[in-house]
Amino acid sequence: MPITFNVVSRKNPQAPNDPPKFYADIVGNGQTTLDDLARYASTVSTVSKADILAVLESTFSKIAQDVADGRIVYVGEYFTVQAGGSSEGRDTAEQVNASSITSLKTIFRPGKMIKDALKLAAVQKKA
Repeated sequence: MPITFNVVSRKNPQAPNDPPKFYADIVGNGQTTLDDLARYASTVSTVSKADILAVLESTFSKIAQDVADGRIVYVGEYFTVQAGGSSEGRDTAEQVNASSITSLKTIFRPGKMIKDALKLAAVQKKA
C-alpha cells in the first residue's frame, strides 16, 4: 500500500500578499496497534500471540522507563529514541537549573531498516 498525500495551499507568512503555493501533505492511512504487531509476529513464528504481546509490552515499558531516566535507547537497526527539550535562556551558567526547562519531548531517529523501507515506498495522491 502506498503512502498517500493530500494537496494543501499555504500562504507565506513573510509575504502575506503573495498568492498561496500548493504542497503535498502526507496523511496517515490507518493504524497498526501493539496487538496487530503481536498477531503478525505469531503468524511468522512458533510463539503465541499472548507470549509475543507480553514481550512487546515489557520491552516498550522498559524503553519508556529508560528514556525517562535520560538514556539513549538503541533498538537495533530499527530506531533510536531519547529525551530532548527546550529551556529558557539565562544570563549566567549559575542561573540555569531544572526550572529553566520549559518542555520535554521525545527524539525519534529512524534506523537503517526504516530508512531503507521509506526509500522503497510508493507514494500516491489520495483519491
